[in-house]
Amino acid sequence: MFRPVFLFKILVLSLIVNFVLVVYFLLQSSRHNFRLANRNDYYEINDYYSFYENNPISTNIKVIPMPMFVTIEQSTLLLSNNFHIVSNRKLSKDLRLAVRRYSKYISLLTGISVDSKQDVSPANNKLIIDYSTSLSKEDKYPTLGEDESYRLNITKTGSYLYASSSTGIIRGLSTFVQLIERNTSSDTFYIPLVNIIDRPRFMWRGLLLDVSRHWMPVTVIERTLNAMELSKLNVLHLHLSDDQGFRVESIEYNLLHDRKDFFTQKDIQHLVEYARQRRIRIIPEFDIPGHTTR
Repeated sequence: MFRPVFLFKILVLSLIVNFVLVVYFLLQSSRHNFRLANRNDYYEINDYYSFYENNPISTNIKVIPMPMFVTIEQSTLLLSNNFHIVSNRKLSKDLRLAVRRYSKYISLLTGISVDSKQDVSPANNKLIIDYSTSLSKEDKYPTLGEDESYRLNITKTGSYLYASSSTGIIRGLSTFVQLIERNTSSDTFYIPLVNIIDRPRFMWRGLLLDVSRHWMPVTVIERTLNAMELSKLNVLHLHLSDDQGFRVESIEYNLLHDRKDFFTQKDIQHLVEYARQRRIRIIPEFDIPGHTTR
């Protein structure tokens, strides 16, 4: 039997260790810096936890997830036909595809014609994209911890989206689309006048799909990736093997996968590229004998 004095010492020691660990992690969390390029100046936030506390966010906007910092005015900006999404610089291939994609979203949502080629609309009927000059050739695979920050400024004279990365531009486009609201009495569409500074609070924002136990074809995965992009999720975890099925085509061991419910190698390549264009990483998971996961 242990003596009470010995047990008491063990308890005190464990409390001290836990306290030290808590202090350590709090100090680590306070070191995060937020740097967002806005033309020639930078926004720095050393402790975004206290920033959240000291800057209450308006809940009058319908955006998921709620942006980090929002200021909102009572007035709105009316959207009209021939709305344009334009840039003051040459866009990379991925960004051109993103602009077309979000132009289509806006058209489907509002019925308003949206153009990204010709710029003949008034200044207040367009979204102007501004970013660093290095983005004209940036079509890289997304990485964990990459810069996803952006600033979206909606004013009476126009809408402006600033970012220092392609991912930041795409995250800002997602917010812009979600801000669009409908006036049911006049059947018009508008955007509230807001100034948004945003970045993700968590680097890994994932979704798991168990396609081994519950088969889902490519079209379902594509729709899921579209929804993930709009929700700013950045990791799709695919559980590809289990008792119910092995869902990836094997050229060498062609009896390994199911007869019909599986992804061909071209399907996998397509989904990886489809996700990359939306700044989402696909993480495949295979179980091996002994249920050790790789």
